[in-house]
Amino acid sequence: MTGDGLYDVLILGYGPVGATLANLLGQEGHRVAVAEMHPEVFDKPRAVNLDQEALRLFQRIGLAEQISHGCVPHYGTNFLGVDGELIKAIYSAPPPYPLGWPANLMFIQPEAERLLRERVETLDSVDVRLEHTAIAFEQTRDVVTVAFDTPSGARKVRARYLVGCDGANSPTREWMGAQQTDLGFSEHYVVVDAWITRDTPLPSRTTQYCYPDAPTSYVICSGKLRRWELKILPGESVDDYNDLGRIRARLAPFVEVDALKLWRSAVYHFNARVADTWRKGRAFLAGDAAHTMPPFLGQGLNSGLRDAANLSWRLSYVLRGKAGETLLESYQTERRPHILAVTEITKDLGKIVGETDPAKAACRDQRLRAEMAESGPVTVRQALIPPIAHGFLDKEGGILAGTLAPQPRVSRDGESHLLDDLTSGFSMVQLAPGDNLLAVTNDLETDSPAAFKCHDTECLLSGSMQDHGIKMMIVRPDGVIWSAGADPAEAIERLCAAFKKPVPEPCQ
Repeated sequence: MTGDGLYDVLILGYGPVGATLANLLGQEGHRVAVAEMHPEVFDKPRAVNLDQEALRLFQRIGLAEQISHGCVPHYGTNFLGVDGELIKAIYSAPPPYPLGWPANLMFIQPEAERLLRERVETLDSVDVRLEHTAIAFEQTRDVVTVAFDTPSGARKVRARYLVGCDGANSPTREWMGAQQTDLGFSEHYVVVDAWITRDTPLPSRTTQYCYPDAPTSYVICSGKLRRWELKILPGESVDDYNDLGRIRARLAPFVEVDALKLWRSAVYHFNARVADTWRKGRAFLAGDAAHTMPPFLGQGLNSGLRDAANLSWRLSYVLRGKAGETLLESYQTERRPHILAVTEITKDLGKIVGETDPAKAACRDQRLRAEMAESGPVTVRQALIPPIAHGFLDKEGGILAGTLAPQPRVSRDGESHLLDDLTSGFSMVQLAPGDNLLAVTNDLETDSPAAFKCHDTECLLSGSMQDHGIKMMIVRPDGVIWSAGADPAEAIERLCAAFKKPVPEPCQ
């Protein structure tokens, strides 16, 4: 571990977003300090769902296999109306998985956090400082300094950049003076996590009971873990649910309560807020510090992990001198509109679940059943997540710019790999003559790009490119397509112009 001094990046908050960011930056050799006010991982579950983007991100730090081990697929969600019959269904995308990982997995957050922290401990360039409570911030043109209260007294940490991954009540956001926009959702739910101790009849899919007299969510988690989210009804108070008997009475219509071993219950305020400003000089916000949303699409943590993926490569490029400070400006440009779009979808689902007016609930059911009859009974969950609309993208990059690049399993020199394991930097993938042959060029933005060829063993990427009528795509380090089209030379020229680099000689 390194000692004190000037760090490249100081991360406040050591939850899954902060720990992922520390891994991403640390494995690139950047000097990172992580400060966390608590002494250890919070041992109760909060987030329970990981999507394919999160798993692809964990692949980048060598943890996807470990984190996904023992997880169970999320098969989707049924929404039941007043009469107990289906009014809406959301399914996870089936195989073949375009990003190389299952569309959604249910996991246990404390277990994943411990794996992330264990991985950080292997990185010599990262210092972890637990029981450090931030009490003061100071920023100059070149350095951010944070003062901490610690068990051994006051101390200061200096860094070139600060990232606040410090939760919904973020001290970093407060110091930045970043206001939050309230997106108009505010409901209180009791979240109950319990273990199934014996066979008992329960739905085979996650279920939203959209009953006006008792809006309730049933979530199938990993292993024998199950979650119920019980809306606190008009006329009830948060304190009413300090009574375990009240909780059991609310659960009784949905499950045989004596088949459960309660793990924890907690009241949550489900809200929807997004910070207006995600950057102040050398300080940034990520995760819940930047945005909160209701849990009805399982996108809270997944959105925070997108923040880490989006910001990490930008910071790394600027720290290494591969790009100027202006690259950092597009972090908020890309992420905030994306968050707003996802949050609106999540809010809409929450309003479906939480309606307590019987007449309005009946109208809701009629409307949703009409929608199912018109457009089909199933919504694919992944289709609800939008692409990046604006930011560090090729303005002439076509309709695929800002979408996620498929990640096929490929064969190279007789060995099987997921494609991301073979790429680095900005990489270009081209269709090559041959049976599902791909030509890949790594590190396009540098003076020394490197090329190789591989076979798309399941025709996943080559088939997608053929379907879209493109011959090449340039992919950013976070898996987002920067440009896609027919002319690689012109696209490379535009990329080099974006990085203000000379155009490299073609690779042989």
